[in-house]
Amino acid sequence: MKRESKLTPQEQQQLAAEQQQTQSSAAQEFASVEEMLRHDALQTPVPPNIANRLEESVKQLPPPSLRPWWRRFFGG
Repeated sequence: MKRESKLTPQEQQQLAAEQQQTQSSAAQEFASVEEMLRHDALQTPVPPNIANRLEESVKQLPPPSLRPWWRRFFGG
């Protein structure tokens, strides 16, 4: 027994397009976690209020040291 769809042809086409998009995005594989995070960061916009707070925080950081890390570590 076949069930007939109650969707219009436009709705069927839209549903098929959504399923295809879901399947194509679900099949993506990444070589590493870092690659996945980079991809996600490119796809996710940063909210403006978060970007402003981050910018203000970075401005409050002290300037980077001019001495190499190994001299600071070994006291040279």
